Amino acid sequence: MRKHPLGILRSLIVISDWISFADPEEAANRRWLYKNQDVESVTMTSVIFVPVDFSRMILYNISYLLLYGVGIYWTKFSLKKETITTDTRYLTGLVIPEEKWLNNHFSTEPFVFPPPYDFMIAGENLLEFSFNTLGVQDDYKGQSRRAFEQGRILTQLVFPLKEPLVMLRDATEKYEEFYYSPAPMRVLMSEFFNEIFVNEIAIESTDNAYEENIPGVRRIKHNLLEIFPKQWSNEVYLDGLRREVSKIADDFASIGAPMILK
Repeated sequence: MRKHPLGILRSLIVISDWISFADPEEAANRRWLYKNQDVESVTMTSVIFVPVDFSRMILYNISYLLLYGVGIYWTKFSLKKETITTDTRYLTGLVIPEEKWLNNHFSTEPFVFPPPYDFMIAGENLLEFSFNTLGVQDDYKGQSRRAFEQGRILTQLVFPLKEPLVMLRDATEKYEEFYYSPAPMRVLMSEFFNEIFVNEIAIESTDNAYEENIPGVRRIKHNLLEIFPKQWSNEVYLDGLRREVSKIADDFASIGAPMILK
């Protein structure tokens, strides 16, 4: 039995335009390929992420946030006129420079997890939704917050991003993408290591299908353990982290998704 009605759920993060958020200089000019074909246009690149924990890393006097949890990168694009294609990559990690997080989050507070607020306002590209606000509220003020947050979720999450949201729900229900034993870690980086890595996905083990080009992400490569050796040097810690990721996948499937997609 869960000790808390929300399990370990705290918030859901949405980056509505990933290219502009992660790689603004190349957002309009980069040439994308998909299965050896030229991409004519990219209409959406979005990230939905449910964090369970985080670590802070400081390199070259720059602070980065490495969030762990369950998520999805989803893109909609066309190879030919009037031909719309979508593709996805499931994620267990997200790296964002802390300054970029704060600049897009309308907050001067240091990043704290779990969020200390019942209600959060974020920026244009980076949105955060509190599960606490969606729960049953006893007082009038709480009911007003809940109604406002439900409306915000409908307009900013469910309506524009229902397809990837349902896909993330289905993936957490099936469990194989995020089950702690076989599922590898897969981390999407906005930028990292003094901008050596910009808009890339680093994965823990080779996966030919996962490593295929996807519009909106510069590169996917089996180099996670090279980039973040300290985070994965302790096998006991890593095993515990995998268990936490699998727990939040279960809580999102059974509690979070039904609250949002009811």
